Amino acid sequence: MESEQGWRTKGGRTFHNDPSCEWLHKGENRLRLIGKDTHEVVEVRWADVVGQLQPCDHCCAPAWLERHGRPKATEKPCLVMSEDEWWRGTLVWEKTRRKDGLWWATVTYDKHGRHVTEVHSQHDIRAR
Repeated sequence: MESEQGWRTKGGRTFHNDPSCEWLHKGENRLRLIGKDTHEVVEVRWADVVGQLQPCDHCCAPAWLERHGRPKATEKPCLVMSEDEWWRGTLVWEKTRRKDGLWWATVTYDKHGRHVTEVHSQHDIRAR
């Protein structure tokens, strides 16, 4: 989500900030290897794909954005797992992974009519 525009393939489920993203091309190569059709990488506006596509874990990660001087949105829409249910909310990622190797974020969401702010790992968060 970090820029107004990005890239995807017609059949892809992921949004990329970089048309040269190595993960994007690895996915395309994997499809070719198993005999599937691949599609051209096309430019899209983030506003047109939010909620439909997931941001790439590589080129949309906070560390990548910082290295490439890309702007970051302060909050992103997400789903948060709490008490075995998914709740709609927003998140702000921490700047770097923690020592456990995971990304952590401050999430804010409404749960049973209560406004909740907590810190969750990437395991309890899904892009919306």
